Amino acid sequence: MPPELSSGILGALDVGVMVLDSRRCVRLWSAWMARATGRPVDEAVGRNFLDLFPEARDSRIDLAVGDALATGAPAVLSHTLNRHLLGLTRPNGQPMVHSTTVRRLDPGAPEEGPLCLVQVVDVTPAAERDRQLRERREARYRAVVDTARDAIVTTDVAGTIQWLNRAAERGFGYTTDEAVGQPISLILGEDAGRWLTPPGPADEGSCEVTGRRRSGDAVALELSLARWMVEGSGSITGILRDITERRRVQHELQRALEQKSLLLREVNHRVKNSLHLVSSLLQLQLRGLSDPELRHQVQDAIGRIQAIAQVHSRLYQTERFETVELATYLEALCDDLVSASGDSAAFRLRVEADPVELPIDTAVPLGLIANELITNAIKHGGDRPLEVVLSLKRDAGRLLFTVSDTGPGLPPDFTLEATRSLGMRIVTTLSRQIGGALEVLPAARGASFRVAIPLAEAGVPEPAGA
Repeated sequence: MPPELSSGILGALDVGVMVLDSRRCVRLWSAWMARATGRPVDEAVGRNFLDLFPEARDSRIDLAVGDALATGAPAVLSHTLNRHLLGLTRPNGQPMVHSTTVRRLDPGAPEEGPLCLVQVVDVTPAAERDRQLRERREARYRAVVDTARDAIVTTDVAGTIQWLNRAAERGFGYTTDEAVGQPISLILGEDAGRWLTPPGPADEGSCEVTGRRRSGDAVALELSLARWMVEGSGSITGILRDITERRRVQHELQRALEQKSLLLREVNHRVKNSLHLVSSLLQLQLRGLSDPELRHQVQDAIGRIQAIAQVHSRLYQTERFETVELATYLEALCDDLVSASGDSAAFRLRVEADPVELPIDTAVPLGLIANELITNAIKHGGDRPLEVVLSLKRDAGRLLFTVSDTGPGLPPDFTLEATRSLGMRIVTTLSRQIGGALEVLPAARGASFRVAIPLAEAGVPEPAGA
C-alpha cells in the first residue's frame, strides 16, 4: 500500500494512534493525536513518550506500555477508572475523556526491537450522556431519600461526610453545608468506628450505635450500611434509624413483665399462706374430733388442700406463667408425691407424655386430677408394690390424659354416675371444668381412668397438617 494512502486512511480515522519504539520514543503520530495534544507530527516524532506526557509517569498507561514492550501483554484502560490519562483536549478546548488500548507490535526486523501501539478513543460524548443519566438517577434518588423518615448519610471510605438527607439534618441538627467535609464522628462520636467496620454476621446487616446531636444529646440508632463504587471512588451510605422510642417501649415492657412477675409471686406467696392457714385450722379441728368417720373426712380435706397448695406452688416456680409444659409439670408433681409419702419403695410413679404446652387454666385442674387419682391409687393399693402410670397423648383432635395403676382394681359394680366417693366426684367436676369427659377404661389389672379433652378446649393448637 502506498505510504500516501496509508497516511490518508490513518488521518481519516476518528481514533488517536501513536507507535512507540523499545525506548518509548514516538515513531508514528497521527493527525488525530496532533489535534488532541496541539503538537504537530514533526514536533512529536522522535520524542520520548514521557516528555510529551509528563503527567503519565508511573501511571496506569506508563505501566501498560512497559508491560507491552517487555512481555507483550495488552491492556485496555477504560475511562471509568482512568478519565484523563493523557491530558488531551477536544477542539472546543474541553478536557477529553478517553479510553486507551495498548498492545505490542512486531516490526518484522528483529534488530529494530519491539514496538508499542497506543490507540486512543474520544468517549467524551458517551461519558457526558452517562453523567446526565447518573445525575437524573441521583436527582430521583435524592427526591426519594429526602422524603424518608430515617436519616441517610453518605461518606467516602475514610468516613468523610459527602451528603446527608433532610431527616439527618433534622435529627442531628446540622445543615448539609455544615456537615459535608466533616468526619462521621461528628454525628456518631465514639461509635464512628462502627461506620468504617462492616457489621458482622451476628448483626444481620445492622447494628445499634449511639449518635450525638448538635445539642450534645445522645440518641439511640440502628445503623445499616452499604458500600459501593462510582467512577473509581468508594463510598459508604448508611441508614440511621432513631430507636429511642423503641428502646423506651422495650424498657417499659420489661418493667411491666418484672412487675407482673413480682405480683404473681406475691399472689402465690399469699395463696400458699392462706392454704397453709386453712390446713392448720383443720389440723386444730381434727384434734377435737373423736368420730373416726369425721376424722377421716377432715384428713381427706387437709390432704386435698395440701395438694392444691403443691400444684399451685409447682406452677409458679417457673419463669412463664401463661403456659405450662405438662410433661415436666407432671413429673415434678410425681416427685412431690413420692417425697411426701415417706416410702418411695412402696410404689412407683411414671410419666409417659407427648410434649404439650397447656394454658395455666387447663394445667391446674389436670394437676389436681392427677393428684387425686394417684393419691386414691396409693390409698387403696394394698401391701403389694404399686405402679402408677400417667399418660398424655394427642389423638384425633383430642388430648387424652390417662392415669392407670396396678392396684386391686375397682369394684365390679363401679360406675362414675353411681359413685359416692368425694374424690371421684371432684375428678368428674374438674374434668368438666376444662371441657373434658372422664371415663373408666377396661383394665386387666388395677384401675384406669381417662380424661378426653378436645384440643380446642384445652387451648392446644392442632399440629401442622392435621
